[in-house]
Amino acid sequence: PRIRHEAIEEMRRYLLPGAQKSQGGGLLPALGIGLLDERVVVNVTKLPLPVIVAAGVRIPEGQGGNWAPLTAKANYNANPNKVVQMNVVVVYHKSIKSSYQSVYKRVADMIRHHNATYQFGSKPFGVVEAGDMNQHWGAIERYFGGTKLPDNVFVLDLARPPRGQSNDPAYGAVKCFLAKGGFLSQFVNFQTHDHGRSRDARDEKKSTTILSGVARQILSKCGVRVWWVTIPKEVPLPAVFVGIDVFHAPRKFDPKEGKRKAGKESIAAIIVQILRSHNPAENSLVEIYCETESRAAGKEMELGPAMNRAVSNALKAFKVAPSSCYIWRDGVGDNSIEQVSQQEIPAVRQALSNPGQVVGAKTKAADVPLSYI
Repeated sequence: PRIRHEAIEEMRRYLLPGAQKSQGGGLLPALGIGLLDERVVVNVTKLPLPVIVAAGVRIPEGQGGNWAPLTAKANYNANPNKVVQMNVVVVYHKSIKSSYQSVYKRVADMIRHHNATYQFGSKPFGVVEAGDMNQHWGAIERYFGGTKLPDNVFVLDLARPPRGQSNDPAYGAVKCFLAKGGFLSQFVNFQTHDHGRSRDARDEKKSTTILSGVARQILSKCGVRVWWVTIPKEVPLPAVFVGIDVFHAPRKFDPKEGKRKAGKESIAAIIVQILRSHNPAENSLVEIYCETESRAAGKEMELGPAMNRAVSNALKAFKVAPSSCYIWRDGVGDNSIEQVSQQEIPAVRQALSNPGQVVGAKTKAADVPLSYI
């Protein structure tokens, strides 16, 4: 409140006649704009910062906006008798042949430091040297096609995109191949930072920050609940959380037409998660439902029907009548948000109130508080 008060007073100061000393005189007072002395009083409910916990490391309220670095201290205290050793296959670009082993060791040590259920061994199970494009996915296909693999395989791909490109164009093909085979994987982009060559302490710190995030991402993919939050009591439960985003393939340069053209179809993903209790101990089961939809290249709008279908199917699958709903919509600029929200919010409201969707449901769509973010 004090900071807000001071900010308002500062704005009022610039709206007083003669207060602006910029060249050309006081524009706002000249337009007749001023502020009344009275304040408009509104009632608000201030929600407390949710408690953010990472394996016993509680994030201080003052660091709620930058809590990720503290999770590096998290210790999950896994039972040594239940630790699962992952069989890691390291794929590395041929240009980092001299440093891939040291980078792997750093990631494995960071994972081991968390003392979680899943661990990387001191040495990888297998190693694949790769190049660019078809020499990248081709090397992986040959290895997996000719190698008898054990259970619990994890692929760590240390990639370096071709010169002049920030992302590896082989990423999609490699991810698709590994996903179809049921293999967990994590990419590390050496174009973003060369983890094998730290020129100074600043470089080393940046590398450590990135790789510690990679370690947590790996644990999360293996099944570790890396961090969690408590939901404020003011949030009505059960709650439905909906996340939407659309992936657009990079545009490619067409030498015949001399311009960049849309590539493959775009893919929309809608994730629905159910939360039933304010007590973290009662939320050990994570309930997530997902639907995807292929779309014309570059198409971001008109997701209302897909969102309606996904939310309806999720409510039916989880047999839940929600008391609140929260939608996170990514990929929409400020100039389009009104158009998109006018189509998508009614579609979700309809799903929330679909008669007969959930046995015993009594809540109507208009009664379910909904936030569109």
